[in-house]
Amino acid sequence: MTPRSVLVVVPTTGGPLRLCALQPRPGLPASAAFAEGDYRPLPWSSDYARLAAPGGPLARLPGMAGVPHALRLSGSFEAGRSWEVPVCLAHGLIARGLRLAAEPGEADLVLWATGAVDLDLAIQPGDYALLDKLARSRDLLAGAPQADLAVLLPQGPEREEAERTFGALGRARPPMFLPSGSVPAALDALTRPAAMEPAAPGRSRFALPAAVAAGLAVAAALGTLQGRTPSGSRADEPLAPAAQTAEAEPPGPPAPVRETPAAAPVVLVEELIAPARSSCRRVAFGADPAERRPVPAEGEGRLRASRLAPDLCGLAFRPAAPGARIEVGPELRSAALPPAILPDGAQAYYLREGSRQNLVYSAQAVPETGPPSGGRLTHALIR
Repeated sequence: MTPRSVLVVVPTTGGPLRLCALQPRPGLPASAAFAEGDYRPLPWSSDYARLAAPGGPLARLPGMAGVPHALRLSGSFEAGRSWEVPVCLAHGLIARGLRLAAEPGEADLVLWATGAVDLDLAIQPGDYALLDKLARSRDLLAGAPQADLAVLLPQGPEREEAERTFGALGRARPPMFLPSGSVPAALDALTRPAAMEPAAPGRSRFALPAAVAAGLAVAAALGTLQGRTPSGSRADEPLAPAAQTAEAEPPGPPAPVRETPAAAPVVLVEELIAPARSSCRRVAFGADPAERRPVPAEGEGRLRASRLAPDLCGLAFRPAAPGARIEVGPELRSAALPPAILPDGAQAYYLREGSRQNLVYSAQAVPETGPPSGGRLTHALIR
């Protein structure tokens, strides 16, 4: 049995929006976003069209045929990309046969999600003002007191505190925290068979001990949940028999979760830090050498986010293997001075004084001859 309907919440710092409708519209030249009751596309509708275009990020979801859609929200906002994750999840839920609710009182499940995605639907870390968005969502959530609550919190500085705050809302059933690595992993966790069954009174259909939930999140991120493989099997395949048994029986003490170390990156990235009693201006102009701190990997193809502290002057890049050059995404290039070559051959990008803002960029090692030597790394700079 699937939930009768799902209310998808698009949190913003101006207040939460409701995703009122999402319908195929073959007559549209491209997918478009509208405010409820208005025929004029919203200012950011062209970004939604690119998200949903053939070959765009949403094409990675099973069941997405590339038909243009009309997206209707209860309102709009000025700028930002944190609407991408809830909109992608809404598309995925519809493709898996669920229905959307337009009002809190109509929902069996409330989905509160925020964040931006990349071309492969990986969820980008960053400072998404989670606590502010949650504070402004309390009235909306209170309007659906008996509905289950699923939450997706991207990696960032407020994630842990936001998770504690959601857990302390005092709802009838505890919230489910979805994996934050990618949209497909979140959809797999949200639509697994146990999550589709009616909840027993006083207990969430999502409620699992924290360690078990953590194990499921790791499994989903590694592509093993619901029979997925790293090469990308169908996301809607049924669970293997052993996994079905585990869902049907009350969970016992969880087995230890063995974390798989991240693969060695093909690009080595270092933070360039101004030394004590110096400044980034002196470092950028060569008066003082920067301290170099390696940025560790946080997952497959992703580095741990770097803080935009006053002493973070820039980033240095080196290929892990000789004979390759580094390609850095335009998001970082536009926020930095032209690249400089350090004495050891590393390529340095010093941040411009007026461009210190949250951003996510990619980097890749490209051999002088032949195809790229590995996948792209993504890295976030956050306040």
